[in-house]
Amino acid sequence: AKIMLSEPTTSVDVDDTSSNIVMDQKALRKANKKLMKAERRAQREGRGDPLAGQKICDMCNASVNLLVRCTYDESQQWKMVCGKCWKVASGGVVDGDSTHPFYKYGGLWKNRRAQPN
Repeated sequence: AKIMLSEPTTSVDVDDTSSNIVMDQKALRKANKKLMKAERRAQREGRGDPLAGQKICDMCNASVNLLVRCTYDESQQWKMVCGKCWKVASGGVVDGDSTHPFYKYGGLWKNRRAQPN
């Protein structure tokens, strides 16, 4: 806001500090946007975070890029297990065996954001 003095050609800025705050917020938003774009670009080019998009195995709590959806206990709840734990849950057999009566296969989950090795 500007205050007009007695002469119409002279004006004084009263709200100068608030305009600086607005400009600082705008610059902060712009810098944050550039940072987010740089992170997405790095991920796309294979230079991003190697742990991005990984999920946790329900049996061993390891963070992995490939999980098997299956049931393996009396609760018959669907669980996501890694390859190592899948061998324990299913006996290493795709359709299970007589020693794993509660095992049922339900598909694979693959991290599509995984970085190539």
